Amino acid sequence: MTESWTKRLLWVAAAWNILGGASALWDPAQHFAQLYTASLSLDDPLQLFFYRCTWINVIAWGVAYALAAMLPLSRTVVLAAGAAGKSAYFVACAALFAGGTGSGMLLAAGIVDVLMAGLFVAALLPGRRVRALSPDGQAASRARP
Repeated sequence: MTESWTKRLLWVAAAWNILGGASALWDPAQHFAQLYTASLSLDDPLQLFFYRCTWINVIAWGVAYALAAMLPLSRTVVLAAGAAGKSAYFVACAALFAGGTGSGMLLAAGIVDVLMAGLFVAALLPGRRVRALSPDGQAASRARP
């Protein structure tokens, strides 16, 4: 993946995380109605604390993706950790969906995250060999920059 595409991917991931986290914090009732078939008791201070911390963490990762978009030397670790986290989130979403507590929208959000995780991994693999057709139509192999 080229430098410019990696940067775009990180900006998209930043927006996805920041907007998702902010909307969950802004309107928890709507968040639960769209994504789950059950709800936490946010009148309980401990449940409210964990709910807020979860979404604050999601927003913080969005900030990390934005910083990695601007600071190329930080990209490898942010992309690697982001791929792991987004993959784990997909597994959690799929399990909740399979158990009947997660909605189709939650599963869709998990799928978006696992697709981003795959793109993060692709961005971490510079120098892969790609097959291209030469001007005469013959398959040619060249190293990616």
